[in-house]
Amino acid sequence: MNTTERAHLIPLREALRADEVALHHRVLTIWEEAGLPEEISALRVFDVIAWMDGTGERSDWGR
Repeated sequence: MNTTERAHLIPLREALRADEVALHHRVLTIWEEAGLPEEISALRVFDVIAWMDGTGERSDWGR
């Protein structure tokens, strides 16, 4: 994957690192509240939340 193909990941990386990694901690809290196994990564949890938000299948998680 070249730099252009990964450009969309830069804002995600910045968001996950901002405010003393507040977003990352929130995603981990959601992971814990959902009772997910260790095999499910925080990034996957974020991915599902973003997908649900983008498809209109909104969740109250994180709100």
